[in-house]
Amino acid sequence: MKIPYNWLKDYVEISKSPEGLANDLSSFGFTVESITKVDSDFVLDLEINPNRGDCLSILGIARETAALYNLQLITNNLQPKIVEEDFGKNIKVTISDTKICPRFTARIIDRIEIKPSPEWLQKRLIAYGFRPINNIVDITNYVMVAMGQPLHAFDYNKIKDGQMNIRLSKKDEELTTLDGKNHKLPEGAIVIEDDEKIYDLAGIMGGIKSEIDDKTKTIVLEGAIFDSKLIRRASKKLNHMTDASYRYERGVDPNGTTVGIDLAVDLIKKSCPEVQISKLIDIEQKKEVKEIILDLDKVSSLLGIEISFEKLQEYLQRLNFKASINEQKVKVEVPSYRIYDVKIWQDVAEEIIRIYGYDKISESQLATYSAALMNQEWQKKEVVKNELEKLGLTEVYSYSLIDKNQIELLGINLNDCVEIANPMSRETQFLRPSLLPSLLGQASRNPWSPEILIFEVGKVFIKNEEKWQVGIVVTNNSEKVVKDALEKISCQSEVINVDQKVLDFYKIRRKIKAVICDLNDLKVATQDILPTLKKGQYKEVSKFPPTVRDLAFIVNTEIKADDISSVIKEISENILFVELFDEFSSDKFGQNKKNVAYHIWLQDLSSPMDENKTNLIIKNIIEKVTEKFQAKLRS
Repeated sequence: MKIPYNWLKDYVEISKSPEGLANDLSSFGFTVESITKVDSDFVLDLEINPNRGDCLSILGIARETAALYNLQLITNNLQPKIVEEDFGKNIKVTISDTKICPRFTARIIDRIEIKPSPEWLQKRLIAYGFRPINNIVDITNYVMVAMGQPLHAFDYNKIKDGQMNIRLSKKDEELTTLDGKNHKLPEGAIVIEDDEKIYDLAGIMGGIKSEIDDKTKTIVLEGAIFDSKLIRRASKKLNHMTDASYRYERGVDPNGTTVGIDLAVDLIKKSCPEVQISKLIDIEQKKEVKEIILDLDKVSSLLGIEISFEKLQEYLQRLNFKASINEQKVKVEVPSYRIYDVKIWQDVAEEIIRIYGYDKISESQLATYSAALMNQEWQKKEVVKNELEKLGLTEVYSYSLIDKNQIELLGINLNDCVEIANPMSRETQFLRPSLLPSLLGQASRNPWSPEILIFEVGKVFIKNEEKWQVGIVVTNNSEKVVKDALEKISCQSEVINVDQKVLDFYKIRRKIKAVICDLNDLKVATQDILPTLKKGQYKEVSKFPPTVRDLAFIVNTEIKADDISSVIKEISENILFVELFDEFSSDKFGQNKKNVAYHIWLQDLSSPMDENKTNLIIKNIIEKVTEKFQAKLRS
């Protein structure tokens, strides 16, 4: 996103230089890739994360800048006074489904004169990277860059009876866009039509059949909110991305349509003083205010700082969030332009720490794991896995997707299962409601194995619920293993003999016993699984390339290769690491003898390894290993 520095100052009074602003924005979450001088202005090129569609505008970055420096946003130029008139021209808007267009805003503007836009406006567009075309097109582009709200102007007289029917396209419908390209539309693109023709590929590009030209006298100026997923899908299928679609894909402020329209109307009025402006047409789907409940203790714990409600309120207010408190629970109201990326309390916590300052977080030693801090569910899974592995069972991992036949075969109601909206194949149509189909599938793929002793700890999915299960499948002669397993993991579930009809489906030619139980039902002790963590020790790596030498020794077979590695590492601080790459026994080495071979990686932090020093280290290694392990260097 390119931000002309002087344009940004229309919305926030900045005392910092362009370079200083770039540095501060980078620490605030916006990487500034370059600063370019354009005439008397500087253009900052910012990298905007995909979740921050609200920052694809001058106003969006101005809001962030104001929050960064705790300044007031300048908004008096965003509320122009519009004089409305009734001049007998109307449009008829129908929306087939409010989900595809939750808000449609427009004004009809009469007595238009198509001419070049003012020089100051052209300069700003050029600084951003747009080519000036005419006053109407330039103003819609200007407002899109300034406010983040894409606008489109239609020639009113090219729309039959003022009809603007918004719907999804059908397969193989066609439209020629303003760039002269004819598109065969995919199913599900948003289009606008009258009784005779489709004349707009909504949210992406207008059609040539409603194009403004030198003869245009009346326009429909439209600003709308379109479904971001549908815009992205159509843009990808058509391989046709525009500045408008780029913004719609990332989320446009649903409250920005009226401000965008009226700012454009005000600029058009200044360009064409004789124009007449209709009343505002604003069709809006009722929307709920996004609210998030916070627990201050959780926020403080996550961020590693003590945060009071007063400070939280102060920080969030700078970002236009509203915070209130009731019974120790904090309620945060998210501004309309942030509803696309601020959805959970952790997102709000991230906003708090941005204002607080990442650089102010004090250094502290990470606490050693304790039973209270560790994930109890994870511990339980690890204990179960360890106990089953000790009994000789092999853990397997399976895909969570199965087909309809597997579900019906087990007598499970399909209505209780979760179906995939767009499955890649019939075999991956449903999420598994049980581990049994997965385990039987694994057993069927191992018909050659004399004995099957397998288990899986995995997630299963039932309508409105997902949970962890433990499943065991064994061949029929392994009853003792099953009994021991159930005792070890405190499972009360019944052991079942899998029905022959089910076995035939999986082409399994032997009897199978199975146990399926919910992880939550198991009563196992978890304290034994706590890891013993060693304090990490950083070892600096040289900026110079390492020197690698290979050494092979003949030693007695009972000597461990790791013991030799440990001795080698202690010989010099220049040894980066010792890598065993070969170990084998052979009669040609003598009775009870084997070969061990190592890559020896050497480094010097101040310079490349000196050859004489390298030779001396290698000589010391040979002498030490030969003496300690009665080894013989192999040439």
